[in-house]
Amino acid sequence: MRETGTHSNVQQAERAFLRKAGWLFPVAGALATLAIGGPFWAWVAGQAITVSWADLFSLRALAGALAGAAIPVVWWLGLRLKRPGRWVALLALGLVAAAETTLRTPLVQTALWLAARPRLDPGQHFMREVCYVRLEEAAGREATAPAVLLVGSSQMLHGVDDRLLRELAAPRPVVRRAMFGLTPLKALAMRTYLPFRPGDVCVLYLSELDFTNQDEFPFAWFRPYASWRTWPDVVGCLPMGVRIRQWRHLADYALAATAEGWRARDFLAKIAFRFTGRGPVAAEPAAQTEAAALAERARGVLRFSESEWKAFRRFAAQAAERQVALLVFEGDVAPGLQSPERAKAKEDVRKQVAEFVRSGHGRYVPLAEQGLALSAGDWLDLTHLNARGREKLTRRIAQELVQP
Repeated sequence: MRETGTHSNVQQAERAFLRKAGWLFPVAGALATLAIGGPFWAWVAGQAITVSWADLFSLRALAGALAGAAIPVVWWLGLRLKRPGRWVALLALGLVAAAETTLRTPLVQTALWLAARPRLDPGQHFMREVCYVRLEEAAGREATAPAVLLVGSSQMLHGVDDRLLRELAAPRPVVRRAMFGLTPLKALAMRTYLPFRPGDVCVLYLSELDFTNQDEFPFAWFRPYASWRTWPDVVGCLPMGVRIRQWRHLADYALAATAEGWRARDFLAKIAFRFTGRGPVAAEPAAQTEAAALAERARGVLRFSESEWKAFRRFAAQAAERQVALLVFEGDVAPGLQSPERAKAKEDVRKQVAEFVRSGHGRYVPLAEQGLALSAGDWLDLTHLNARGREKLTRRIAQELVQP
């Protein structure tokens, strides 16, 4: 009896609140519309926000007031239900589904990635590239002509000048999807965000760096690109032992493939914790320090990854199914990183990639055929080309693209 009486008192208090303060909801809805438009996009860009009170006398403010007025109406109806538990659960599920659907719309996607980008720390290169790719996909690919897609790691990102390539390959469009750490397994994972169309050419820059000393399950890299269309292919490339050891990360990966909110959680957290604007600017690590760290990792004992090789074969096969030609350039490293062990690994990768590509998946261009004659003066560090080396490689790729 006491619980029933308490419940009745709570309902009476809620009804009294709605009678006295119900008018606040449409007012709040109208005021909320002041943030839509210019002020919202200023917040997205981390700029100063200005509000025009004249916008209260607009159709947008009226729509906001009606939306706000719907809240007390639904609340009042909920108080009249005899079994609210079931309806509350259904309403909660509906709100989650609505939030997930809204988060997937192009407009919200654009706002999300534009808002996340200025709130990243300077050293978060991977997250910055994710913002770039997701913004490109939200905008969609407009050109209908067959395009050139640049896919690869930072060696491709630093090694190919996409602006120069657009000039040399015109009128063919050039789409950049090269980013830090993009090995074949990761390229397979982000396949949903590669806008392949029949007649396209996918340019890859592959060296022994892409097939050796890789993480067995780079779940943090996979999450922003997770999709059930690529999940089975990625997991199928991993040995059973890796799947067992990484079962927690595998569950994380599956959840990200299901819900956009989980897929973008790291970026949503950046926005939530830096809601008012840009975060504190941290000093970027010195280029010499980054180069030294990368060189130290590259000099380690080379461990070939079977997962990367399987992923490359699946990636190439899927490209062929979509009538996308592969143009694979053999990658290289600076003279200071050469060693007998690396030379052997390079030869092994060259043989396997060349044999597979030439069997009907595109064209393979080995170092001997490239004729670039790269010297120590063409390298920014031990693994990335500088401006002079980049121009050489870009012009050589363009020759392959424009030849009949």
